[in-house]
Amino acid sequence: MGNTNVGKSTLFNGVTGAHQAMINAPGTTVEVMAGTWRTLGVRILDLPGTYSLIPTSPDEEVVEETIAGRPGTLTDPSLGHHTDLVLAILDGSSLTRSLYLLGQIAQTGHPVAALISLADVAQHHGVEIDPSALSKELGIPVMIFDARKPKLYPVLDEFVRSALAAPSYIRGLEADPTAPGYCEAAAQRAHAQCITPRNCCGTATVDERNLLAQTLCGCATDLAPGEDCVKEGTRNACGCGHEPASSLKLDDATAAVIDAQESEAQLERAKTLFAWVDRVESAVLKHREDPTKLSRSDKADRLLLNPFFGTAVFFGLMWALFHLAGEWVSPLQDMFDGWFSSTDEGAISVANGVVWILTQLGLDGTWVQSLLVNGLATGLGVVASFVPLMFVIFVAISMLEDSGYMARAAFLADRLMRKIGLDGRVVLPLIMGFGCNLPSLAAARSLPSARHRLITAIITPYTSCSARLTIYLMIAKIFFPNNTGTVVFAMYVLSVVMVVLAAWVLKFFFTRTESQAPLMLILPSFQLPRLLVLGKISVQRTFTFVRGAGKIIVTMAMLVWLLGAIPTSSSGEHGFADPELPMSESAYGMVARGLEPVFAPAGFGDWHMTGALMTGFVAKETVVSSIVVSYNMDADAAGDAEDNGDDLGVLPNLLGETFKQTAGAGLEQLAALAFLVFVLTYTPCMATVGEQVRLIGGKLTSLAVVVQLVVAWILAVGVFQIGKLFLG
Repeated sequence: MGNTNVGKSTLFNGVTGAHQAMINAPGTTVEVMAGTWRTLGVRILDLPGTYSLIPTSPDEEVVEETIAGRPGTLTDPSLGHHTDLVLAILDGSSLTRSLYLLGQIAQTGHPVAALISLADVAQHHGVEIDPSALSKELGIPVMIFDARKPKLYPVLDEFVRSALAAPSYIRGLEADPTAPGYCEAAAQRAHAQCITPRNCCGTATVDERNLLAQTLCGCATDLAPGEDCVKEGTRNACGCGHEPASSLKLDDATAAVIDAQESEAQLERAKTLFAWVDRVESAVLKHREDPTKLSRSDKADRLLLNPFFGTAVFFGLMWALFHLAGEWVSPLQDMFDGWFSSTDEGAISVANGVVWILTQLGLDGTWVQSLLVNGLATGLGVVASFVPLMFVIFVAISMLEDSGYMARAAFLADRLMRKIGLDGRVVLPLIMGFGCNLPSLAAARSLPSARHRLITAIITPYTSCSARLTIYLMIAKIFFPNNTGTVVFAMYVLSVVMVVLAAWVLKFFFTRTESQAPLMLILPSFQLPRLLVLGKISVQRTFTFVRGAGKIIVTMAMLVWLLGAIPTSSSGEHGFADPELPMSESAYGMVARGLEPVFAPAGFGDWHMTGALMTGFVAKETVVSSIVVSYNMDADAAGDAEDNGDDLGVLPNLLGETFKQTAGAGLEQLAALAFLVFVLTYTPCMATVGEQVRLIGGKLTSLAVVVQLVVAWILAVGVFQIGKLFLG
């Protein structure tokens, strides 16, 4: 474990190879890497980077609970797990921060060994670190290690093997039962090995031990001189037999006293840590140059943190990311989709393979073929189409994080985002939402504040993704041929307005009890991203998405197929899953017709449009094709509408007539505008819903979807009815 951007993941990948897996810490969405050290055969956890064991974010909570071995965690002793060694990675370029965390680790009672990374960066800054002197000062094994150099791994293996065989504890700081991350099981093992990381009672006065007893359980036990307050077999730390303070019902005055005592204890512990850090640094650090001299990162920050130049660089990077996704990834998405769902003659795909197998079995043309080809293969194709996009986005996010730029972007955006109750770290996920909502939500998982993650997950669907753009363009070309660009631009402006308004409203529900403390950021030195680490992490995150959101996407695709396969006509002309069954005579058409009265006040209460909105709930990419198919148009009649071309065939006439019937003569444009507003503001797709479930849970996601649908309907009806007052 260690601070962020110190090379933990590179080291982890180097010692585990393929023997690793990304898992969620129990009861959280925080990702933890678990694996087996290939040459040592021991289990190893790569915990999230942190600067402190005092938990202020979900990542820090997972680190603190894991190192403490809390019940249900990955290191719970009752489940047969325990921590044999904490391998602390120290940032040589910022040793003070790393030593503070190392001091907190010392107070947990665990044996420790330390690796110094980024020593070359420290040397470039004029700082020399003597690992032998540091090891002597700390009382634990210490070595300089560069995870990017394969020749050092055999040395590391022997270093860790020795540390496991002869556990060492940090000198000058004792295990403290009141410290964050304290592990009683580790302290007991140390005592059993006749190694004494002195607990607080071993050196404290009687008065201090009484204060500890009162703080932990609220009792007024008087301890005799020399009496140990940590008794074996008791549930609490003072041995009085009372329940701990956290389980007692205390009056306000008693609770206030305990809080004050805990705060005072934390303050004293912090003073002790800082004094220890100063003593260690003064003993082992040698400055060859003026420490106030600006580094290359400092010089770059003078430009990148400039409100004007820095903002221009940020939007330039975002444009490059969207351009990459649009120009390079889109063809890959079509290719991945085609591998599963293409039924073109001669195409190599899962769908054609299924057709060939069923033909050999004499089941071609049956409902089984329709289920597997039009249902399952189509759903798998939708999931597969997201794989290249998600991988590229994850690589881009990891590069921005690993290089150190992400913290700079958050700093730039902080002032603006605070006005809507968020902070600067939210801006990147939101901007990514204009490309695709799915990676936007994936990026939001890294936000440290649970409330900010919740708000971001709810407002992200209001960012207008690229899939909606195809719908905007088609409708605008048909109903606003002379103002197509203006209409599309207006949709994006409305998208920004909706994001701001939604965040502003939600802050009164989820952040009203939080104080708007200043954003505290540590700007790491710029470094080149580690490509091997980026690739492995991105692959793991991509397949985590496929396993999670993919199930929901495939399920919804099968449901849409089922609705389209069930005939509702009483004539009996068509059977179940008949390829000739018109959509208007299927359960799909029946449901779409049932929704006509719902959307009649918005001016587009026609089953062609409501049916397209139904499929759009699964994926917005299907809206245009659903409209074309619902009119039973062949390829010539549809022109290149499905490819977002200028030749829309007879579609403008058909849609114009449909909107004329539903909205009334002269109100077709108003109804079309209301339709676009609904497309913008209702649920983007089932893939987004699946990722929301992973991020904020099923109940909150269901509530958010219902609210989105209601808000979208109100806005669409409002646009049409208010506009009708002026035009009618």
